Amino acid sequence: MNNTMKGVMPMTPVETVLAKYGWILIGITFGFAAKYAMLLKRGVQVKARLVFADLLLLPLVALIAYWMATRAGVEAEAAALFSAFSTVGADRLVKLLTDRFLQRVDSEAAAIANNIVGTARNTTQSELAAAAIQEAAREGRLHPEYKALKPHPQAPKLDG
Repeated sequence: MNNTMKGVMPMTPVETVLAKYGWILIGITFGFAAKYAMLLKRGVQVKARLVFADLLLLPLVALIAYWMATRAGVEAEAAALFSAFSTVGADRLVKLLTDRFLQRVDSEAAAIANNIVGTARNTTQSELAAAAIQEAAREGRLHPEYKALKPHPQAPKLDG
C-alpha cells in the first residue's frame, strides 16, 4: 500500500455520484421548492398531477442543467444556481428546447425532401428527353445536333 493512501477510505459509488452531481441535485431541490412556492404565492392550487408531471420532467431538467453548467464552465454553487433556475423555469425551458429541436428536424427533413424531389425531377426529365430523342430518331425528324445518334448508312437494319 502506498504511504500517501494510508488511512484514506475509498469513495463509495454514492459518494462519487454526490461529489460529481451533488450541487446539481441541491439546485434542483431548491428550484423545485421555489417553483411550488411561487405557484402557491400566485394562488394556484397544487395538485398531485402537477407534482407528478414535474417529477417526470426532473431528469431532463437535471441533464439540461448539467449541460448548461458544463458549457459555462461553472462548478459548485454556480452549478446549483443553474439547476435551480432550470427547475423553476422547467416548463418554459423544455418547451423552448423542444421547439428548437423540432424546428431543426423540420428544416432538415424539408431539405432532404427537396433534394429527393429535385433528383426525381432531374431523372424524369432526363428519361423524357431521351425518349423524345429516340422517337425523333425513329421518325427521321432528329435535330441536326443529334446526328451522332443516327445509325450509320451501311449498318444493318435492326428490327425493333
